[in-house]
Amino acid sequence: MASMSLPNPHLYPNAVPRSQHYRIKVNGVRVDALSHPAAHHASVECTGLVHVEIVVTERPKNVVVRPLSCGISPQITDHRITFPLFAPQNVQVEVEGQPLLYLYALAPAKKAPIGPSVRRFEAGHIHEVGVMTLSAGEICWIEPGAIVRGSIRAYYADRVQVGGYGILDGGYWMDHEGRRRKALIFDHCTNAVIEDLLMLGPSHWMITLGACHHVSVKGVRQIANDSSSDGIDIAGSTEVRVNDCCLHNGDDNIAIKAIGNTSDKLERASLDLPFESWNGKVEDVIVSNCILYNLLGGSAMEIGYETSTEHIHNIRFENIDVLGVHGFGSVFGIHNGDRACVKDVTWDHIRVDHHYDKLVDFRVIKSRWNVDTVRGTIRNINLQNIKVCQSLFNEGYSMSVICGYDPKHRVQSVCFSRFELGGRTITSADEISLATRHVDAIRFLADTAIGDQESRSSPDRLGKR
Repeated sequence: MASMSLPNPHLYPNAVPRSQHYRIKVNGVRVDALSHPAAHHASVECTGLVHVEIVVTERPKNVVVRPLSCGISPQITDHRITFPLFAPQNVQVEVEGQPLLYLYALAPAKKAPIGPSVRRFEAGHIHEVGVMTLSAGEICWIEPGAIVRGSIRAYYADRVQVGGYGILDGGYWMDHEGRRRKALIFDHCTNAVIEDLLMLGPSHWMITLGACHHVSVKGVRQIANDSSSDGIDIAGSTEVRVNDCCLHNGDDNIAIKAIGNTSDKLERASLDLPFESWNGKVEDVIVSNCILYNLLGGSAMEIGYETSTEHIHNIRFENIDVLGVHGFGSVFGIHNGDRACVKDVTWDHIRVDHHYDKLVDFRVIKSRWNVDTVRGTIRNINLQNIKVCQSLFNEGYSMSVICGYDPKHRVQSVCFSRFELGGRTITSADEISLATRHVDAIRFLADTAIGDQESRSSPDRLGKR
């Protein structure tokens, strides 16, 4: 039997609200359970097997630990919930009638960097920074148990980094100004890193990469329920990697777009920065090994609505667990509202625990968020190795949509390969209640890889309509 890991809990200042619903121990060690309007949460570092014990104020009737792909079956004894975690991982604990709980079991923290370029925020304190702007080569490091309240910016900077297991609290602005700010913006930055933060809302967009190149976002955790609390917005950027993140948002979890940054025009003017749009090309973006939970609207994985550029292409989502899309959004979303050609997009090994309204929603569209006078196109989209759970709320209500704008602005070549819904491999449009218009070549492949389509592909192919 594997030996138990010695846990290192993250402990926070007494002024931070504690959960009145949960008491948590990991291997017998008390872990701070914090309260937040969107979800309660606790963080602990470990190296391997740990035993989790959660005591609930009211005896739980039903408990689900997500992602379901983890295969965790909690034990319930009176008011006590127990289960093992065999390695560092993020889980959501859903207790019927109680607030959601996130338990972040994290690998041991990295050693904090030192030097004149490091802005270090110590554990055990709340630091109010307002708007903090980083210059080239600077590092913002938030220690475990530290809370930074404010917003972080970097403009035209190379090698900036924001990291540490501490909390960046975007709720500062609602308290002090009655308006929202984007929580963290990298604007025209290169070779930049964001890692390991726990970000709390309410907030506007939580992480924004505008016109950036070669950026890594890794190990970020987010909890927010505001209607514009996008998780990670990748706008007009190239060579972006998003890995190992756990995002709970009221709006899009991941949004890939090209847009004029008009919302920050006044802020840029106050800093004597030129006004430039984030509407360059978008290419070479990979989102992998993430957990996504979408609450109010938008999509778990979205391209659009703002697509004011020539091309958005070479986009991959892989090994993703979607815990839920509860609002009137979609799991897989492309909303091409401007002139871009959106092409070469792949979803691979995606697991969906729950969705409500739309499963797939690919449209060339015109909306209130768009500025171009001409429409774009969508082509060469692959969804492969997908497993979607089906509930009693889906059948007869949930649907999918693939629609071009008109005969000249179409959706072309969408392939579903080994796409399962409710344990059954999909071989036809009807099985996902798919509505189509102005599309070419939608294919359903039952048991073969993309590219091996000659002998085993489904006969159900949708041609021009």
